[in-house]
Amino acid sequence: MWAFSDESERANTMMFAVVLVPTAAVDGARNALEGLLLPGQRRVHTAKESPRRRRVLLDTVARTGGLTAVVLRHRRAQGVDRLDGRHLLLQAAAGLAVGSGVTAWTLDDQDHAQRVRDRASIAHALAGVDERLHPVYDHQPATGEPLLWAADAICWAVGAGGDWRRRVAAIVTVRDIR
Repeated sequence: MWAFSDESERANTMMFAVVLVPTAAVDGARNALEGLLLPGQRRVHTAKESPRRRRVLLDTVARTGGLTAVVLRHRRAQGVDRLDGRHLLLQAAAGLAVGSGVTAWTLDDQDHAQRVRDRASIAHALAGVDERLHPVYDHQPATGEPLLWAADAICWAVGAGGDWRRRVAAIVTVRDIR
């Protein structure tokens, strides 16, 4: 099992998607998403797409065989900063990855400082877990990994709610993290 993660935030609610794809389905899922690129586009970013393109993207993600997702949601209390919220979400995501039998986990690459913090959060979450169960994880830019587009789309849809969320509801579970 492989996992792909991206995050989104609306007001004080942070969301972290963990998209789970069986190893045998990874290439087909990537091809389906790459097929959505318009001429000159290097990636699909849900927030920057038109409503019509968002519908096509979400419907493609929902129909991609074997793909499921868990969106971890954290409502930050007053005084809790983003870094603490992300740390909680990453710890929960690492536990989810281990529990789901993930062997390879790709996270969206934002910047060096975030990569360092993410690695520390994941290492903390995996401390005490049999190393044979640890997924190999890395950060990649979304331009190089189409399945990060699926994670982005799912986070966006859960945050937007309504028909957007309904389009992916069959493959998404939302878990609140406190």
